[in-house]
Amino acid sequence: MKIGKLNHRISVLEHRTVTDEIGNHMTKWEEAFSLWACVTTKNATEDSDTGVIKEVQTLEFLVRQSPSVFQISSTNFRIGFGGNIYDIVGITPFYDHNSYMKIQASARKAGVPDDIN
Repeated sequence: MKIGKLNHRISVLEHRTVTDEIGNHMTKWEEAFSLWACVTTKNATEDSDTGVIKEVQTLEFLVRQSPSVFQISSTNFRIGFGGNIYDIVGITPFYDHNSYMKIQASARKAGVPDDIN
């Protein structure tokens, strides 16, 4: 794998609990870090839900392994890419090259509010 193929910048968002100025606890998705990735489309389908047709897209992000990447889990992290938010479906090592990992993520469902700050 040539490093030049990692040509897209992605943001890794982490689910965190923060305290506002009066002491209320709120949960937010905040950018934990960003990194370069090779992005490929794995699946794209159209789904009709209550008469509204929407596209469901699954992408695969190939990233270099690092200590911060090893902390990513599907429950506490999401990916921001190209103005869209993707829920992480799976994380697997890329066995052809031990220094890379594959992160598979799918587009968020319509109607779910974004709480990114």
